[in-house]
Amino acid sequence: MIYNCHIHTFKDADIPRGFLPLGLVRVLSTKPGFRVVSRILNNINPFSDNDAFDRYVKFVELGRLGSQEAIYKNCRKFYPKNSKFGILAMDMAYMGAGKVPRAYFDQLKELGELKLKYPETIPFVHIDPRRNGYMDILKKCVEDWGFRGVKVYPPLGYFPYDERMYSVYEYCQANHLPIITHCSPFNPVHYKGKKKELRKLLEQGRDRIDTRGMSRKEMCSKFTHPLNWEYVMEDFPALKICLGHFGSAHYWSEFLDNPDGPDNWFLIIKDMLERYPHLYSDISFTLNKKEYFPLLKVLLQDKLLRNKILFGSDYYMVETEATERRFSLDLRAYLGEDDFMTIAKKNPEQFFATRFND
Repeated sequence: MIYNCHIHTFKDADIPRGFLPLGLVRVLSTKPGFRVVSRILNNINPFSDNDAFDRYVKFVELGRLGSQEAIYKNCRKFYPKNSKFGILAMDMAYMGAGKVPRAYFDQLKELGELKLKYPETIPFVHIDPRRNGYMDILKKCVEDWGFRGVKVYPPLGYFPYDERMYSVYEYCQANHLPIITHCSPFNPVHYKGKKKELRKLLEQGRDRIDTRGMSRKEMCSKFTHPLNWEYVMEDFPALKICLGHFGSAHYWSEFLDNPDGPDNWFLIIKDMLERYPHLYSDISFTLNKKEYFPLLKVLLQDKLLRNKILFGSDYYMVETEATERRFSLDLRAYLGEDDFMTIAKKNPEQFFATRFND
């Protein structure tokens, strides 16, 4: 048995209409529109089959499979039959990108039904503190529908230490429910509202942030900086938290080129893993490039760090089928069974353990 700790199954109806420019989400959601526009996007850069346009098309294509079950089965086929999957819901209603066609409650209900049909799934409910009744939603998902964790996504416009989140953390700590949070910069899924509104949101931070000259992506990265989680861990020392993506390929690459560089999220997370006993990090999407395999292998030789790293792929947010297969086969072959099973079985079993019995 192995665990993929970080995947997504939400549908195109769960993506806000303004997620892509020029109304492309609406156009791509129709069969004729998808056929025409995807051909155009895939040929904008004829010298690359792996650029941003191809990823956007793949993103929408997988989301159009019709159900979360279909999307899940498309991922599951790359893994052994007895594998388990941490499935992270996404609530994108408050990211300033327009209306989301489907109600968030319906996404969660469908994911709960998926859990009933496929007991190997481990659903996580995304909590955005701007949604009314989020504590009722959390308890409904956990106590009635079998959800076993919480997803946090700060670049949508809130800080991890937002006081509205503290009731969520209290509930999770009391029930040993784990939290998986997005923790990489410059992500395409971020707050897309006006910069004026974004600056107001950033003003709610505990430290002054100078946003002059920053792009919207750079500004949104301030919400998800790993050090923001230190406030939470100091207040909730028994809370299990996974910093998703281990800081990003951007910072892994920067570390390889300049190991003494300032404010490197890879180094910050590595240091935090050593200091906080209930903190983890997963390698989803960051290990998309084989050039980082040796660095991961070295990290796993550290007796402390090897118990803090989780395997995940981030299907299907930014992955294609080819790279999903790489996660399930190439990485396993490179690391060897002992190291791979540590991050794909031993560590996840500890991370996902709760007081609830499935």
